Amino acid sequence: MKKTYKYIIFTFLCLGSFGIHSCNFLEIDPYVHDQFTLDSVFNRKEYTQKYLSNIYSHLPDYASSNYYTSQSMPYSLISDEAISTLDKIGTHNYNRFSNNLMTSEGLGGYSNRWDFFYQGIRKANVFLENVDKCKEVSEFQRSEWKGEALFLKANFYFELMLAFGPVPIVPDNPVSFDTPIDQMMLARNTWDECNTYVSNLLQQAELMLPEVPRDNSEFGKATKNASLAVLSRLSLYSASPLYNGQNGEFSNLKTKDGVPLLNPNFDSEKWAIAAAVAKKLILKKPNDLYTVPKMSNTPHLPVPAEFQGSFPDGVGGIDPYHSYADIFSGECVLPSENPEILFAKMNSNFSTRYLMPRMVGGYSDLVLSQNFVDDFYMVDGRDIHNASAEYPYGSDFTTNETIFSGDREGNGVTLLPNTHKWYVNREMRFYAIVAFNNSYYPSTSTPPNAIDPQDGKVAKYFRDSKSGKDYALNGTNADPEDYPMTGYLCKKYVHFEDSYISGGRLKRKYSVPYRMAEVYLNYVEALNELTGSHTVNGVVVSRDIEEMKRYFNMIRFRAGLPGLTNAEVSDRDLLRKIILRERKLEFAWEQRRYHDLRRTKQAMVYENEVQMGLNVSAKENEKDKFYSIVRLNERSYLYKVFTTRQTFLPIPKGEVDKNYNLQQNIGY
Repeated sequence: MKKTYKYIIFTFLCLGSFGIHSCNFLEIDPYVHDQFTLDSVFNRKEYTQKYLSNIYSHLPDYASSNYYTSQSMPYSLISDEAISTLDKIGTHNYNRFSNNLMTSEGLGGYSNRWDFFYQGIRKANVFLENVDKCKEVSEFQRSEWKGEALFLKANFYFELMLAFGPVPIVPDNPVSFDTPIDQMMLARNTWDECNTYVSNLLQQAELMLPEVPRDNSEFGKATKNASLAVLSRLSLYSASPLYNGQNGEFSNLKTKDGVPLLNPNFDSEKWAIAAAVAKKLILKKPNDLYTVPKMSNTPHLPVPAEFQGSFPDGVGGIDPYHSYADIFSGECVLPSENPEILFAKMNSNFSTRYLMPRMVGGYSDLVLSQNFVDDFYMVDGRDIHNASAEYPYGSDFTTNETIFSGDREGNGVTLLPNTHKWYVNREMRFYAIVAFNNSYYPSTSTPPNAIDPQDGKVAKYFRDSKSGKDYALNGTNADPEDYPMTGYLCKKYVHFEDSYISGGRLKRKYSVPYRMAEVYLNYVEALNELTGSHTVNGVVVSRDIEEMKRYFNMIRFRAGLPGLTNAEVSDRDLLRKIILRERKLEFAWEQRRYHDLRRTKQAMVYENEVQMGLNVSAKENEKDKFYSIVRLNERSYLYKVFTTRQTFLPIPKGEVDKNYNLQQNIGY
C-alpha cells in the first residue's frame, strides 16, 4: 500500500493543477493507469481535488492563438479577422486551412483536438463515477464537484461540436476491459442530439454549482453563471441557419440510418429558447459590463444628446478606451473585480510576443488585414465611407501629438506627429485593438539603455524600419516572415508595461472565454428573429424593440458610440447585419468570428473577400507609397478562400480508419 501511495503522489506531481498536462514517464495506457489508482485516489480529499483540477487542464485557452497546441485556439487566424505571416506545418497550420489545403491526414496540431477533448470527457466520466467514494468531504461538497465535472464535460463536447460538427456521444460510464469491440465503434450523433445532451449537462451543472466564485482563490472554477453563459452560446448557435434548416449543402451528411446530421427543417422555437436562456442570465446581471470612470483627458464623445446620459443609459461618466482595453491587457488585475467575466481561464499560455513589433522584442507574425481595420467606426459612429465633415476620414498626416485616456509614458493613447489621418477620430475600440504604423508602445519595463536606437518605442512598419521587412529578411534572431505583412498588428492583449527586451517584464493575462457582453448581444440577436410572443420555462420573450435597444446600446455606449435608431431596430434584415458587425468588433480576436460566419452562412461572403493591406515594401522616405492599399502579395499563402468543406475541421483520418461507423466530414 505504501508503494502504491508513493506512485499516486508522483503521478499527481506530474498532473499538477490547472493547465498542466500529465507526464508520460511510463508508456502506460491512461485507462489502465486510472484503474490501478482509482480506489486510492478517490478515498482521499486531496487526490480527488487534484483529479478534478486535472480535468480543468483540458479546457481550451481562448486567449492563445500564437501557436497551435491542443489548448490554444486557431479560429481567429483561420477566419477573416486575422492572418498569420507564418506557414509552418505542425505549429502554424493556419494558412493551410484558410487556403483550403487541409487534409484529414495532414492536420499537424489540429488532430490533437479530437483526442484532447475526448480525453477530458473520459476523465470527467471517471470522476463522476467515483467521486462518491470520497468520504472525507460532505455530500454537499461532492455534489458541487459533480457540478464542476458536468460543466467541464459539457464544454469539451461543445468544443468538439464547434470544431467537427456533430460528434459521437460516448457512454457516461467508462468502458470496461471486456466491452465488445463493436460496441466501441460509435457513430456520430446528430447536432440536435448533441445539443440536447450538452444542454442537459449544463442545466444539471447549474443546479449543483455556486452562483459565483466565493473568493479569488476559486476564480476559474465553474459556477451557475458560467453554465448559463455556455448554454447561451450553444442555444444561439443551434438556432442559427447552419444548424436550423439552411444546410442543404450537407444533405449527404447522414447517419447510417439516413438521418441528416444537421437538421434540414427550420424550427422557430430554437430562437425563443436562445432568447430565454440569455434573458435568464440578464435578469440576474442586467448591467454588468466592465467600466472605468471618466478621466481628465477622456476624449469628447460626439454622440447625439439622447445618448449623452450616464452609463448604462449613455456614454457619460466612463472612459470607453480603458473600459474595453483593460479587460484584456491585464490592467484589470483581478478577474473577481470585473463583473462582466462569467468564466475565465486563469493560467493562459497566451504570448503577446507574436503580436508585438520588433523594436520591443516582438515577432510581428499575427496581423490584421485592411479589410478588418476598415470596419471600425469613426468616433461619431459613422462608417469610414460616410464620414462627417466634423470627424473626417482624413487623407493627410498629423502634425501635432495627441494624448488621451491617460499618460504618454503609461496607460494613455498617444497619436504621434506624422500619423496618417486614417487613424484619427476613430472609435475607442480601434485604439485598443489596432496597432497601426507609427503607433507608440510605452513598454515602461524596457530598461532605458535597451531602448531601440533606431525607432525607439515607435512601431514603424516601413521596409527599412526596425520592425519592417528588411530586418526580418536580413537581421539576426529573426525569421524571414517576422514582419507585419499587412501594415497592421493587434494590440488587444498588450499592456503598456509589456516588453520582450532583456530586462523587461510582462503583465499577467488571463483568458476570458465568456463575458456578459456576449450574452447581451446573444439576447438581441435571438429577439430579432422572433415572431410573436413565446414562453420558455416560464420566461416570456418577444421581439421587444425597447429591450433590443437597451442591451445592444450598452455595448455601443461602453465603446463611446451612439445607440441604435428606431429605423435600424425596426428593420430585421438590417439589424442582422449590424449585429454581425458589432460582434466582429466587440469580440475581435476572441475566437468568435469564425463560428459567427459559419453559423450565419456568411463565411462564403466574407472569407472569400480579397485580403488587402498596405505597401510594406515602401521605405520610410516613401511615406505616401506605404499608404497605398494593395492586395496582399508578400507571400503566396496570404490569400483566404472559403468552400463548404471548411465549415468544419476534418476528423483525423486515423480515427475514421479505426472506427468503421464514424462518418468523415464532407470534402475530406
